[in-house]
Amino acid sequence: MEVHHPTKKDFMAKFERFEPVVMDHSAVIVAKQCKRRYFYRIVLGFQEKVTPQFFGFGTCVHKFAEVLEEQYMELAKVERSKSPDLKTRDLPAVQLGMAQVALNATRELWKKKHMRDPVVGDRFDFLTEKRLVESCLEWVKHWQAEKKAGRIEVIATEQNFIVPLPDGSLVAGKADQIIRWNGKVWGRDFKTSSKEQNAYYTRTLDPNDQFTRYTWAEQQLCGEPVQGQLVQVIYNAKGTKATPKKGPKIFTHLATRSQRQIDKWVEEQMFYNKLLKLMRDEDVYPMEEANCAFCPYHSVCKAPSEGAQMAKLEAEFKIEPWDCIHRGPEDD
Repeated sequence: MEVHHPTKKDFMAKFERFEPVVMDHSAVIVAKQCKRRYFYRIVLGFQEKVTPQFFGFGTCVHKFAEVLEEQYMELAKVERSKSPDLKTRDLPAVQLGMAQVALNATRELWKKKHMRDPVVGDRFDFLTEKRLVESCLEWVKHWQAEKKAGRIEVIATEQNFIVPLPDGSLVAGKADQIIRWNGKVWGRDFKTSSKEQNAYYTRTLDPNDQFTRYTWAEQQLCGEPVQGQLVQVIYNAKGTKATPKKGPKIFTHLATRSQRQIDKWVEEQMFYNKLLKLMRDEDVYPMEEANCAFCPYHSVCKAPSEGAQMAKLEAEFKIEPWDCIHRGPEDD
């Protein structure tokens, strides 16, 4: 992984710098949330020691979808080698063995990430291994119906990309899927959420850096227009006494992008690169106090001296340099 080597290193000078040259959506979003948080997580590489329950749960669901689709694509490849004109809807029915293989891989990942059922009363105590299995089975039903309808063809799954912007900076990411839907190319992104799938949630679809970024990158990869992102959300939420169980349920949202929106994103991303360079050159990473309430680094920022802040980082976090090129679904 290539990293920046700043000419000025005054703030927390004893720590090594790991700021990557190749940036992905998640790293940029950290900077947009708070420049100081970006410094701690992306520049210095300090990460939470324990994987948040919602993050580990979502990663495992992604693993299930990935393994399931990869098996099906292999089946389609074999069948089409026999009958080249075979349509998706005419392929053999999805075999139950595929779902079992995907579920086994998902459970192995759950163990590998040292996931445990949360303590009852925890904010995310509903994200248990049992709910994970239920979510995967719900996904299979939705997925089988999609294959039977035959309107969507998966072109690529877990597609890594590194694409240059006009300013020479590199944009990286991993698209969950690239699909052809009714003859047009879309990206497809899988999400897990405990938020109600209402008008408030749909406000998060646009503006959305990730969906615009991926649409732009997929256009570069495909060489043809990409309509936007088909966002499929597996919804699970903590129930109430009246409704003890909310989910799993799958919702589908469209995050379309016009060429004007995409071009504007490119312009703004290059501008943001200049801001990051300015912070790097000046070695100044301002705090964004409006975002302190739920920040994992709050205890660091409120420490009274630079030495105390560094001690907090060393005691409460682990060093895990951000590397979007080699990160996989098994990584935190």
